[in-house]
Amino acid sequence: MTKLHIKKAEHATVRNDMHGFTLIEMLVVLIILSILAAIAIPSYRQYAVRNAENDVQAKMLQLEIELERWRAKSLTYQGFQPRIIDSSNNTVTHGYADSPATNKTIYVPDGSDASNYRYKITLVDGDTPANSLVNTAVNATGRTWKMIAEPKGSGITTYASRMMMNSAGLRCKNTSKSTFDETHADCETGQEEW
Repeated sequence: MTKLHIKKAEHATVRNDMHGFTLIEMLVVLIILSILAAIAIPSYRQYAVRNAENDVQAKMLQLEIELERWRAKSLTYQGFQPRIIDSSNNTVTHGYADSPATNKTIYVPDGSDASNYRYKITLVDGDTPANSLVNTAVNATGRTWKMIAEPKGSGITTYASRMMMNSAGLRCKNTSKSTFDETHADCETGQEEW
């Protein structure tokens, strides 16, 4: 009986010593996790940038359709105001995010504002880019339009492209960090079609 009791005690002692991990096991797990993180973080960043770019392209195409509908009714782009959808109470209004200051800015995604947007679209008269399409009293011709989409300078969209679209059919984006604005004719050096 004492031999059996001693074997049980030795077995219990061995089990108590088996708790935990060795240093090598922990290092192997850390190396595997760091490799996965090194692959996953850049992939997520690329996905998030591509998603933001696709959102702004869709919004620009939607604005193009709204502009053409406006022109079909009014025979000019002058006076155009984009649709604003308020998702909190499902209402649709018309106007700009910076109304009445300049009447040029639209934030993407829908429902965002100057503090939480990913892209800011500036919509101006194509012939006189200093003027908004809304105000009919200024020297905006209303015959053409131009949109510039600029990513927010902080957060994930720091790495996103600037985009331009106009009524003549130009759709370009600039993958380099060169800046262009509504006074430029195209997307400058580093441009590509989208």
